[in-house]
Amino acid sequence: METMRAACKIVLFALLAAAGSPGEGHDGVSPACEQAKLTHGWCEAENVGYVASVEIRSHALYEALDAHGHDIDPAAVTCGTCREALKSDGFCAAHRMGYVGGEAFLSPLTYQIARGRTVDPGKLACRVCRKNSRGIGWCETHQVGIAGRVAIDNRQRFEEFRSAYAMLLAAVETSQRCETCAAAMVAEGYCSIHRLKYRDGLPAATSPP
Repeated sequence: METMRAACKIVLFALLAAAGSPGEGHDGVSPACEQAKLTHGWCEAENVGYVASVEIRSHALYEALDAHGHDIDPAAVTCGTCREALKSDGFCAAHRMGYVGGEAFLSPLTYQIARGRTVDPGKLACRVCRKNSRGIGWCETHQVGIAGRVAIDNRQRFEEFRSAYAMLLAAVETSQRCETCAAAMVAEGYCSIHRLKYRDGLPAATSPP
């Protein structure tokens, strides 16, 4: 199992490195899917979804990513950390849930996306920023990290986002072999097909949860 986890880590870093290379992004989106790419949505016309401009062909994985916020009743929140996070747009590590604008986001990736801002890659004057929008990267000149259309102006937050983005790329790759494993990777769930329980995007156990 440790060998498998080590191999998965190597894949995570390799995919993230490739995402930062020029020309390795997700251009060429059909007009029918432009809005889906902008809103982290699902495009029925092409049967494809987008999260942080990453193309996702697995509907099961897209649903597991749960890219949009959820309205919640503050009075129903019993976790002390969650209550404080709700007030400060913070994150509860125990429940893997973040809060932005009173809405709940159910993964580190979607929480960081919600805290970022949207940019139009076609209007970016900086060559480095434009390159980053085709994958992911940080621009020292403008002190901004960009992945697709998501921009994050805080370096620490961007590095947290970068880690979650690497997991997203790994899950997309995994979905070509097993959609259930891919969904389990991002939701810390269980793949009954391969009897694998996932934690932090990596296989953690081979017995049912």
